[in-house]
Amino acid sequence: MGIHDRDYYRDQGGGQGQFGSWASTAVGTIILLNVGCWFLQLMTRSGHGHFSAVGEWMSASGNSILASDLGFPELWRLVTACFVHSESSIWHLGGNMFFFWMFGRELERMYGRREFWIFYLFAGTLAVLVESLVQFQQGAGHIPILGASGGVMAVAALYIFHFPRRTIYVWLLFPVPLWVVGCLYVYADISGAIGHGSGGVANFAHLAGAGWGVLYKLFDLRWSTLRSRLGASRKRGKKRGRPESSGSLWGARKQESEKPRVPDAVSRRVDELLEKISRDGMGSLSDEEREFLVENSRRYRKS
Repeated sequence: MGIHDRDYYRDQGGGQGQFGSWASTAVGTIILLNVGCWFLQLMTRSGHGHFSAVGEWMSASGNSILASDLGFPELWRLVTACFVHSESSIWHLGGNMFFFWMFGRELERMYGRREFWIFYLFAGTLAVLVESLVQFQQGAGHIPILGASGGVMAVAALYIFHFPRRTIYVWLLFPVPLWVVGCLYVYADISGAIGHGSGGVANFAHLAGAGWGVLYKLFDLRWSTLRSRLGASRKRGKKRGRPESSGSLWGARKQESEKPRVPDAVSRRVDELLEKISRDGMGSLSDEEREFLVENSRRYRKS
């Protein structure tokens, strides 16, 4: 691939082209879906204080998942509940989307659009499921469960584990490391979960989402990685019944074909870091970014 093929070399255009490019990302699409669903909720409200038809159909609850009147679990709500929000105030939607936008963009560039979609949807679904189970067990299965908070907490947790020492300005005045902010949020949700917080907050959904983000980072639970691990285990199972190939030409070609390949997501991030160097110089890279380039330059040489 030549330099003219790299994304950062191409003319990106502006105006409508930039919006179309942003909307085609996973972060942009998810934000647009959430905003669109919220407006649909407002348009389908039957009166002041009544839940909208869209909110009623898309939200989840312990009863709808575990004791539905339809006679079967309404499992679609595990996903759709992640795209509807409180209709009484825009702050529920606005807060979720702001933090999602702030943390999600860089993660999508690191992992790729498809992987980010899988991560986010699984996190949101898991969060709604855990909250549904807890509410049903506590006899509160009628309470609606809605909002992107579980998925957003997963995104925030994954981001914090990647960049724990980055700072965020509290009240636009005080710089605080992200790991401290993460600990405070987890503490608040644990306090709410054991009955010491304010009501109306899906604390167990938040904790489930954050937990998934942590496990995803610690055990490298990317879908592409899991598939490669499964494929490797199958190959090992097949090889157990076969004799090892001697130094034949066929064996040499097979080993050559099985050299590790550099994942597309890694290649994309390398491109982005090279663009950053060409624009701002080598000194603009963080320690983590330098380590990333050094580590993956070895993988490029092997592939």
